[in-house]
Amino acid sequence: MKMMLSLVWLLIAIAHKAEPFISENFTECREFFYNQSFPQGFQNISPPHHINHPNLPDGIKAKELTSPAYICQRYKNIDYFASLYDRGRRVPLYSAYILDRRPTDKCIPGRQTRFNVEPQLVDRKLNKAMLSQSATKGEIQKHFKIKNIQEALERLRTSQAVSADYGITGYHRGHLNPVCHHKNQVAQDATFTLTNAVPMNSSLNQGQWNVYEKKMIEIARDCNTTYVVTGIVPGNNSLNDRVNIPSHVWSAYCCVDNNGKPIRSGAGLANNINYPVKVISVSELEVQLQRLIQYISFSIFQNKCS
Repeated sequence: MKMMLSLVWLLIAIAHKAEPFISENFTECREFFYNQSFPQGFQNISPPHHINHPNLPDGIKAKELTSPAYICQRYKNIDYFASLYDRGRRVPLYSAYILDRRPTDKCIPGRQTRFNVEPQLVDRKLNKAMLSQSATKGEIQKHFKIKNIQEALERLRTSQAVSADYGITGYHRGHLNPVCHHKNQVAQDATFTLTNAVPMNSSLNQGQWNVYEKKMIEIARDCNTTYVVTGIVPGNNSLNDRVNIPSHVWSAYCCVDNNGKPIRSGAGLANNINYPVKVISVSELEVQLQRLIQYISFSIFQNKCS
């Protein structure tokens, strides 16, 4: 009898482990973080997410719809990176990924232009992988037995940013995990999700920030593995009263050798306008974030990658 109960609990544990790719932590995709340790402090700066619908979806608890959301970014059944998503502001606070070693800083030709969305931000029982907005609305209709496509869209809009939020605003859908930091087409395509994008000044995105991203590719050539965390400082304005416009964008890297020991680290911080990126240490970045966000402390890499 005891053996039977043990097997039952084991099956429950396995089922639970395999469930959501949005959960309370990044356990399922910890490989994208240096030493498999997650950044600290950022999870505490997300405001509560106010649900617009009077009734929660069946089987969903209110705490599952509050900020932040820990997303293992899955595309075509493979996890490519991780993002901490602020549901209240409808932007990622950061994305963590491994920068591929590449001989060139040029992207693979034929990059896609469509941005996907995250079905599980609507309901954890939906698809675990990012999907197009159209496919996600179809899943919402089927799961909630909704005939009205507008109601399905509203459920999607409540949970996250959608393409229409950007419209003609002067802001780009700026990647935190950039396209050209990956060496194959599928990995590049996986970055095209709005849960990896923030409103970025178009001049900055095409100018100084792009220069900094290319410089990081050069740095990674001397590393066995380069762990990167790129994030934002939330601003005081938003697109259409929905999507927060960051005041700053930042990025930090941790370069390790084939034994996993740190070789070097560094960071960059930029105002969300086309000013030069300030190149600083990881420690200095954490101090600057503490000042800008006005929170007690932040830790991006374990032991500051040293």
